[in-house]
Amino acid sequence: MKSDTIQNPGSFRDPSGSVFFYEGQLYRKIDTSYREDYEAVNAKGLYDRLVRERLLLPHGESPLFLDNDPNIFKIIRPEFLPFISYPYEWCFSQLKDAGLTTLRIQKTCLHFGMSLKDSSSYDVQNKVSIFNAL
Repeated sequence: MKSDTIQNPGSFRDPSGSVFFYEGQLYRKIDTSYREDYEAVNAKGLYDRLVRERLLLPHGESPLFLDNDPNIFKIIRPEFLPFISYPYEWCFSQLKDAGLTTLRIQKTCLHFGMSLKDSSSYDVQNKVSIFNAL
């Protein structure tokens, strides 16, 4: 990665990639170890279904850094959210909505023969999930 990227400090927990900022834009790096899973989410139609149902933020693929690091499979740029709030700020009904949204995503994944690899209320914003990949 280029030296002027800013790694998101909370992104270290995901072994299949990380979130970073470059030139003021948010990106997500997907490691080659996650290639098969990433391609399956797209090939099976799960990505399209979750985006259509507003359970996943859409993203575009970016050519950034792909020639610099053999461990990077893809760089994606998620759609920008203008406002971020955090679960510790939410009332009970918002926490309940986040939990129900996560269960809805899991149910949809099961329909495609897949499953979430983890989940947290921090993965949900504005009733739109920020899907941490399967």
